[in-house]
Formats: sequence, structure tokens, C-alpha cells
Amino acid sequence: MPVSINVADTIFGFDLLAGRIDRATRDIASDALKLFQLAGMKEAPVGTPGNTTNPPGDLSRSIDVDGPSGGSGVYTGQVGPTTIYGRQRELGGDIYPKNVLHGTYTKFGTQYSYGPGFGKGYVHQEGDHYMLRAYGATLPAVKIMADARVVAAVAGVN
Repeated sequence: MPVSINVADTIFGFDLLAGRIDRATRDIASDALKLFQLAGMKEAPVGTPGNTTNPPGDLSRSIDVDGPSGGSGVYTGQVGPTTIYGRQRELGGDIYPKNVLHGTYTKFGTQYSYGPGFGKGYVHQEGDHYMLRAYGATLPAVKIMADARVVAAVAGVN
């Protein structure tokens, strides 16, 4: 019994499959960014009233998503805080107070004393790594979601 293959139909089928996988990849990237954003908002330090110049919860509310962008199965995006101090809280570093004449200075729950002079000294703040924790908390769910969506795309049920 002869066997024949229609190459045009085979290519058409692969094109359909590639389109389904591309759409699934874009959706996976979009949903992964949203999950990461929600986890980052949950992990962000809140602060206490009067402790900083920003109201409590500003850092959490500032976590935003940019993306996904790209195409042809390669999508990227970013999630992170938009507040000016967001990176400082994530990675840590030195804080240099401005216009402190003398007395005490409170920053992130710690009180410091300064002598006369403008901005003499600094405070070292350890990194909180809230976005890193959010990434770690999100990754298992993203892997499960991605596996399910790729399987559905290959099966043609998405």
C-alpha cells in the first residue's frame, strides 16, 4: 500500500502549532509578570506612620509591570517598584540624611543621633530582598502554569 505525504498540509499544520505555542508563550509571560507583581506587593516592607517621608504601603503600591514585549515565542517584561527608594530597600546601602542640624534622626524604625553640622554621617541599611523572595515564591506556580499551557497549545485545546 503506497504512502503519500502532502508537504503543504504538513507545513500548514506546523504553522498552526507555532501560532498556538506563540500565543501560549505570550499569555504565560503576561500571567507570570502579574503573579510576580502580586507576590512583590505582598512581600514589600510596609513601614510605620511617621517613620519615613512616604506613607506606609507606598512601596507595595508602587510595584508595577512593564511588558510583556517581544514576539515569535520570546517575550520579556519587568516587575519592580517605581518609588525612588525601592531599589535601596531591595539591595540595601548607605542612607545620607539631608539638612540634619543636630538631635535625632529616625529612618526605617531605627533612631540615630547626630551632632552639629549638616548631614554628617550616614546610616547603613541592610537589604530586605523582598523582590527576590517574591520571585522565589512565584516560580513554582509559574512552572506549573507554563507546563499546562504548553501541553494545551500542543493538543490544540487553548
